[in-house]
Amino acid sequence: MKPPLDTCRRLFAGLTTVIVLLLSACASPAWSPPSPTAEMGEHELTRGDVEAWLDGVVPTALMEGKVPGAVVAVVKDGEVLTTRGYGYADLGSNGTEPVPVDPEKHMFRWASISKIPTSIAVLQLVEQGKVDLDADINTYLDDLTLERVSDAPVTVRHLLTHTAGFEERWLVDDVIADSPKLVFEPGTTPSYSNYGMSLLGELVARVSGQPFPDYVEEHVLRPAGMTRATYRDNPFPADVAERLATGYSGSGEVVPPEAAQTTEDPDGSLTGSGADAAQFMLTQLARDPELLRADTWEQMWRPGLPDEASVRLGADPMGLGYILGSRNGHRFAQHGGALPAFHSIFEIYPDDGIGIFVSLNGNGADGAGPAIPPWLVEQFADRYLPGANPTGDVDPEQAEVISGTYTDTRRSYSTAVGAWEELATTVSITAESNGWIQLGGTQYQPVGDWLWQEVDGNTRLAAVVADGEVRRISFGPTTLVPAQQGKAAMLLVGVLALAAVLACWPLGALTRWRAARAGRPAAEPLSPEGRTARGGALLGLAGVTAWPAVLLPAGRSFVIPPLQEIGLVLIPLHWAGVLALLPAVWDLISVVRRRAGWRRITVASLLVLGLLGFAWWCLTSNALTFRLAF
Repeated sequence: MKPPLDTCRRLFAGLTTVIVLLLSACASPAWSPPSPTAEMGEHELTRGDVEAWLDGVVPTALMEGKVPGAVVAVVKDGEVLTTRGYGYADLGSNGTEPVPVDPEKHMFRWASISKIPTSIAVLQLVEQGKVDLDADINTYLDDLTLERVSDAPVTVRHLLTHTAGFEERWLVDDVIADSPKLVFEPGTTPSYSNYGMSLLGELVARVSGQPFPDYVEEHVLRPAGMTRATYRDNPFPADVAERLATGYSGSGEVVPPEAAQTTEDPDGSLTGSGADAAQFMLTQLARDPELLRADTWEQMWRPGLPDEASVRLGADPMGLGYILGSRNGHRFAQHGGALPAFHSIFEIYPDDGIGIFVSLNGNGADGAGPAIPPWLVEQFADRYLPGANPTGDVDPEQAEVISGTYTDTRRSYSTAVGAWEELATTVSITAESNGWIQLGGTQYQPVGDWLWQEVDGNTRLAAVVADGEVRRISFGPTTLVPAQQGKAAMLLVGVLALAAVLACWPLGALTRWRAARAGRPAAEPLSPEGRTARGGALLGLAGVTAWPAVLLPAGRSFVIPPLQEIGLVLIPLHWAGVLALLPAVWDLISVVRRRAGWRRITVASLLVLGLLGFAWWCLTSNALTFRLAF
């Protein structure tokens, strides 16, 4: 009896959907920006013009993106042009009235913008001669043990430029005792690292002799005029808690502050108001000597690694803590940040004396929360800082060379979760006939040697190519490296093959039962090794399809599940699937020797094929380790 065709189709379609959902988990937001309500083009940046423009575009973006509220600050030539509040800091509940955003009062969580005051604190210690940018981090943290890939030291400069080479670790209980693995040679591969910045916070505390929140408040925040900004959270100080804007999920539910899982973290726990943001930008643009010397400010806004490949090629490099770049020919230094329900960005233009800050208190619909701040900053630059980006000689054939499949280096390499992060961060670059390329639905045009720029945008991609092979593609602190070919395809083939075999298993038993009842000859039952192999395949398939059910909701909600406990259940299922390959091979040999018929041999062969694909993926993706730190 053959399995019903529709049943097989549904089974295959369902499993394919699971894999596709996983692979698209990190896709670009689907939010579409609204059409500008004010005329674009060259405009003078004045208080009246920018307030009218913001009042036209921000409420529309919030309404269409279903984001509760926002705060925006703009500064120019040493003055605060405006701090504006839009929407609601709290939507109200249990009969209470909604609370409009007050840019002077309400505090928003700035997330990774926290890395800038932390970096300033490090450079203060450098100016005092207490820290050397090019010294091994172990000079200051002598009890830190790192699992290295070489004898090359990890320096303070590497940490500031996100080039230390750490694998990603989202949660670290102890920065000294719980360090992630180094997977790249220090100084060679930009890969954004929260952990690296946390190490710098520990360095500040030890060298200064003060707890990090005390040092940064006394020596950075208050001198910068940030009267209420703080790194103290979970719990927040009472005066901050009563001013904190409420964060909301994409479905409009309140996201509690503890969902961020930060505790005075140097890399992500800074909270401040729109007024704080305005003062902070003014301090930087003024190259305030109370914080740093003018030449040190400039050093932070220059490429942090002089020999970095992206610098040689002209792509946007990392400064010391800052993400650097150029919009319309105007250089900028900036940083963004995201926590559950809060999305922020600030951007300063040191040569133009201009700065803008945007922060939202909701995830919004279709990824609007993460998308609106960078979109608004780009619109601001196009309106008030027009110009042209420089270009160079281009070779249209270079697009064909970099066409291929890549994976983001910002992921885990040594944990089982990394197997799924690798799949989720895999992207394709495709070449067009005119030398342009496509990445994630965005077009980039060639503007120099191995250099592409986003069409109608400012992001630049730089490719490092040696002996005709792409070594990496970098943009800012993000790096793509060639993906191991066929991993996703091998997993998908293995899953589908196993699903087909397992679908035939009960159908074969049903066929034999019906034949016996009717008194007809029936096929011989499965051997013990055949049943063992199918049982192991069933367990392996259950394990591999359960992970998307665990990780996809976590990615949407920003709430990390208890992975260690879940792994104790799911990882043994992976092992069962891999070990099932042994009885499956024995079963195949047996049915071939016995000439058990083409159907039986085909199914046994399909089982071996599926288990081979599954085992290969598990072994090459670290999916068998019980190390599950996220």
